Amino acid sequence: MKIALPAFGLLALAACEGSLPTAPAKQKVDYRPEQAGTVDHALCLLGFTAIGLKEARSTGHHLVAATINGKEGVFVLDTGANLSVIDVDHAGHFGLDRDAGIRGGATGLGGSNIARQTSVESLRLGGVPVRQRRMVLTDLGAIGDALAPLAGGAVHGLIGQDVLKEHRAVIDVERPILYLIEADEDPAPVPAERCRKSGAEGKK
Repeated sequence: MKIALPAFGLLALAACEGSLPTAPAKQKVDYRPEQAGTVDHALCLLGFTAIGLKEARSTGHHLVAATINGKEGVFVLDTGANLSVIDVDHAGHFGLDRDAGIRGGATGLGGSNIARQTSVESLRLGGVPVRQRRMVLTDLGAIGDALAPLAGGAVHGLIGQDVLKEHRAVIDVERPILYLIEADEDPAPVPAERCRKSGAEGKK
């Protein structure tokens, strides 16, 4: 399996046998599901939940607050990564054993490194429970170091295409908002009452 990392190179995982969290600062999200004719209204009526994102200073990377095993962290939303990653230095924060899981080799901008596939008990983005239960533990190295000051605190990992595909993600880059569908099926109409209250989940 290969993981493409944003602007920093490639991370490859070859499977074989064998601090306090800092949430993105709150910002106003212009979310209007009750207003007919808006993208928000249309997506809400199809069952999508909106999750507010934060844009990292200077780089434009989008950050999302994720909760893993009941512990909150800050993750880069990375449409170029096909797997979601937890920085191994933050494994303990989420109650994970950094040395457990399926071991493989990782190669990135900083050279070769160890990577492991590991299971998580729960994962949530905003108010959406994510069905994905496997993530990759590895040292993000230069990526985490470079993004941390821009994010205003620690960056705990990446949310990749495995999660985004599973929940039919739609991203409004301009505002910015991430829309995910909870149902394990094609988007389908929901009761109109669901879309009469404002407020994007996870406005952080």
